Amino acid sequence: MPQTAAWAGPPPPPTPPTPYRAPLWPVPEPGRWQPAPGQSASGQSASDSSASRPQKGGSGAADERMVDAVNRQRKQAGCSPVRLHGALDRAAQKHSSAMARTRRLSHTGTDGSSPADRMRAAGYRVGSAGENVAAGSDTAEDAVTVWMRSAQHRDILLTCRYTHAGVGRAKGSGGPWWTLDLASAR
Repeated sequence: MPQTAAWAGPPPPPTPPTPYRAPLWPVPEPGRWQPAPGQSASGQSASDSSASRPQKGGSGAADERMVDAVNRQRKQAGCSPVRLHGALDRAAQKHSSAMARTRRLSHTGTDGSSPADRMRAAGYRVGSAGENVAAGSDTAEDAVTVWMRSAQHRDILLTCRYTHAGVGRAKGSGGPWWTLDLASAR
């Protein structure tokens, strides 16, 4: 029996997706996605971990540990490593400090800025960019582990076109507060 097909004209143009608006989240409680205070994602107490040395934002040891942890994941996915960039570090640190001060985990800055707005204001020529934020992970490695458990955050970490990274870490109630900015320049 022959098959037939009908054509009713070209398909309608696609409807653009609704723009993503990052919600403001309250300070998270320890739970499934983040360890209890004093515990690492692997269950070790922070005092048992050699990676629990004091950390500071802005080109410190925590920045390097986070970029190393991100690059291990990127290598497994076949992506090139990212390297720290001073302007992205400044943008990330400023955002982490603001989140710690307001106790709000958000991609929207206190002035209404987006991650790309903050990167541009810090002097980076943004071509494409992504941002991950976290609160309560004691170490950089723990924050990356938490992000790898979330499809959206993992997708940002494993976007191969990103070449630069900036890391912010701020102490504060509910923290430490982490910002990871990943981008490629124009």
